[in-house]
Amino acid sequence: MTPSSSAATDKVTLRKNIRRQRMALSPAYRAQAMRAVARHAGRLLRRGKRIGGYLAAGSELDIEILLSTALQRGASVWLPQIPARGRRMWFSRLNATGHWYRHPRYGIMEFDGPCLRAERLDVLLLPLLAVDAQGYRMGQGGGFYDSSLAFRRRHSQYGKPLLVGVAYDCQRVAAVPREAWDVQLDYLLTESGLHRFAPDRCAK
Repeated sequence: MTPSSSAATDKVTLRKNIRRQRMALSPAYRAQAMRAVARHAGRLLRRGKRIGGYLAAGSELDIEILLSTALQRGASVWLPQIPARGRRMWFSRLNATGHWYRHPRYGIMEFDGPCLRAERLDVLLLPLLAVDAQGYRMGQGGGFYDSSLAFRRRHSQYGKPLLVGVAYDCQRVAAVPREAWDVQLDYLLTESGLHRFAPDRCAK
């Protein structure tokens, strides 16, 4: 999965621009956005649902309030675990018996609990750097979500999990450089609301 040189260059430039805009947001605006996305996501956070989330890193939109709301409503929360080998992630259930640890390679905090694959989640909230008008995301470039969601390309009728990108409105762009392995999002969750994407009938 090697992108073309022009696509790679475009992605580097876009990532720099979006990071700059995102980092310029004030702490007050970030706090307001964190509360807003929790409100807008309300109908997704139903009792008994398996909600895949993430821990915000750097200037990413924090979803701590959203995940707390999900737990309060009787949903379960599952956080990504980066594997020792390969790029297909597990998702670990946040509960009272597991424990936190720091990933030895990437230095990020992960939770050690019962695990499952993305296929078994009902809703997956994905961090991103940029998202376009058709619902295609650009991430950090590690390829972990691409590998973890490869089943959606093979089985477009699968329908689960519901893929919900999470971002500030300033991260929305007209188009992102697209690769054959990219998977379309179902929704985008921002401080302005929950936005649905029309299915891409041309996607393979």
